[in-house]
Amino acid sequence: MLEIDIAAKLFPNITTVIVQLLATGVMFILFKKYLWATVQDYFAKRADFIEKQITDAQGANEKAKQLMQESEEQARASVLEYRDIVEKARVDASKLKDEIVAEAKKEAEMKMSQAQREIEAEKTLAKQEMKEEMITIAMDVATKIMNKDMNTSDNKVLVEEFIEKVVN
Repeated sequence: MLEIDIAAKLFPNITTVIVQLLATGVMFILFKKYLWATVQDYFAKRADFIEKQITDAQGANEKAKQLMQESEEQARASVLEYRDIVEKARVDASKLKDEIVAEAKKEAEMKMSQAQREIEAEKTLAKQEMKEEMITIAMDVATKIMNKDMNTSDNKVLVEEFIEKVVN
């Protein structure tokens, strides 16, 4: 049968362990001496870069918030200004409407009073003309009556003619 040394297989050889530990120590010393400072510098620069990026992002975020707040304030101010302009236009339009209505009423009253005066003048003129016409007709009738004999039937006819002329 084959004999296998199980203990030798389970436990490592002490010389191999020492050589491996010495090789790892030498590599660690070389790494520490030549690469450690470079790696530390790289990580420090990387940390500074990341910190600067975070600071810049926070600054940009604050600036964006400030600009957003300013734009909201400007929007509110614009809305208030718009409302003021609309209200002022509404008030101006109402005043203009009232002025136009008042002026139209005043003009209508003036035209009505002028028409009334013209009607009164026409009435007066018509009465005057009618009076003159009646005087003329009465004079004609009186002249005819004086020139004719006084008889009731003739007088009646003359009065009827007089009335006809006055009515027409």
